[in-house]
Amino acid sequence: MEATTRRQAWRRKLGLLLATGCAASGCLIPQDDTLLDSVPEFMNRPPRIIDSLVAPQQRFIPDFGADGCDLTFEVAVEDPDVDDRIVVHWYVDYNPQDPRGPYRQYELASTREPRRSDRGTLLISLASANNPLGTPGPHLVEALVSDAELVDRVVRPRPVQLPDGTTLDNPGFVVTYSWVVNTVQGDCR
Repeated sequence: MEATTRRQAWRRKLGLLLATGCAASGCLIPQDDTLLDSVPEFMNRPPRIIDSLVAPQQRFIPDFGADGCDLTFEVAVEDPDVDDRIVVHWYVDYNPQDPRGPYRQYELASTREPRRSDRGTLLISLASANNPLGTPGPHLVEALVSDAELVDRVVRPRPVQLPDGTTLDNPGFVVTYSWVVNTVQGDCR
């Protein structure tokens, strides 16, 4: 029995020695020591629509035109990348089969703070001619907030030159907020 115990102890020592040798050999693997000339640029981070500051708060407006003739849509935005150009693109009844540009665009001024001081605003008045919500029935109003160029509602990435001369696509982002508006016949005209 003593021989069996010695054999098990010898196997444990051999296993421990083997594990130690494998772990220590990791120090012998050559390490990449390429030094950077400068600190690389941060990758772009997405903007955010602040839900608590959106107007109107209800996403479904059941009777636009019954009580009032004007409706104001607003989005408040923040972006951790304070130098990004933020644009709010307003779409009304967007049809992907017949794509058109935005109904309105509004660029938010940079304040060097994550939260932009002004808001993307769209005022709709049923009393005005060529009003996109003038036809009775349901309509979709969308605010697309982007920090890059939009082409057919799709973000186009921005190429960034790296210190080693290569380029990298820095992605752009788009976030959306939408309302369903049911226009009813009223006395706004």
